[in-house]
Amino acid sequence: MEKKPRDILSNNNISITNPRLLVIEELLSIKKPIAIEDLQIKLKDKVAVSTLYRVISDLKSINILEEITSPDNITMVELSLVDTTHHHHMFCENCGDVIDIELSEEFENKLDNEIKALENKLKVKINDHGLELLGSCKACLKD
Repeated sequence: MEKKPRDILSNNNISITNPRLLVIEELLSIKKPIAIEDLQIKLKDKVAVSTLYRVISDLKSINILEEITSPDNITMVELSLVDTTHHHHMFCENCGDVIDIELSEEFENKLDNEIKALENKLKVKINDHGLELLGSCKACLKD
């Protein structure tokens, strides 16, 4: 079933505003991480820069948006809705494309065990993890 921006906001008990609807609509259509600057370009005449950052902050606070940092230190955002599976990213070093990747359940379980071992060893609490892969996307390999 296709997600609707209005439903996403109401299901998360956050007020429905036009800028929030526009940002979620754009992120739903993109379906992968996007640099905040690129998102602003796509929304250029619809959402002011300051409003975009406020919306991003609001959506992060209710855990439906994640920020990731590219290898080039560019902040990117993507929706992380309840039914979205845990995933990682592959960054194309040539064109900058970002590809969502899912690792096997076996690998994720091994990684979780390593994280628990690190928590015990270092006496820390790790709340989340991410894995980034660097390489060339399919399109760049054809060139």
